[in-house]
Amino acid sequence: MRLLAIAFLLAVSPSASVSPAIKANDVLLSAMSPFEDMIEFALAGKDSDISKALVAADQHVTDVKKTLSASAASEFTALMESLHRAATNKDHHGVARSAVEVFRLLIDNLHAKDLEVPMEVSLLDYAGFKLQVLAATESPDWRDIRETIGDTAGWWNAINSKVTEKGLRDTFDSVIRGLGDAARLENLPMLRFAAQLDLDLVDLLEGDLTPNR
Repeated sequence: MRLLAIAFLLAVSPSASVSPAIKANDVLLSAMSPFEDMIEFALAGKDSDISKALVAADQHVTDVKKTLSASAASEFTALMESLHRAATNKDHHGVARSAVEVFRLLIDNLHAKDLEVPMEVSLLDYAGFKLQVLAATESPDWRDIRETIGDTAGWWNAINSKVTEKGLRDTFDSVIRGLGDAARLENLPMLRFAAQLDLDLVDLLEGDLTPNR
């Protein structure tokens, strides 16, 4: 799934030569995939798939807690408890909301300077998921949506000059404009479409920005 390729690239053969920061990144990046899956399954209302993704996520809990600071580990524990409660109650939006918050927490605790692919790529991935979650409510919080889109534009501006494929740069520029238009018009179908394009293009960004690809 998405981001596992980055985790693979962080691995090196001689385990003794791997720095603690790279090891931590490896743990956190590997842990992200089940939460990505969970968001998608929750928004689609697929309870059995949510359960499977939750089992997969739980398998990473011990390693993640060891990697995080005490305060971040405490926040992670609380979010996981909320996630389990929502899943038990079949609160699909609650599952998606908690999963996207865990996803952001994992990203925020990455060691940015030790990543081979800029952290902004993971943040753009998060943005697509968060916007999908925000767009899935009956009464969307357009202020939160606009703030998220503003953050998304900032993350994209931080890395767009590093993207070698002009077509990819132009397409992502269009996505950012589309998100802005969706927020300005408060158009949910447009927002959902642009958020999905963001997620689809993240895979291409990872490939473009991976060293020695």
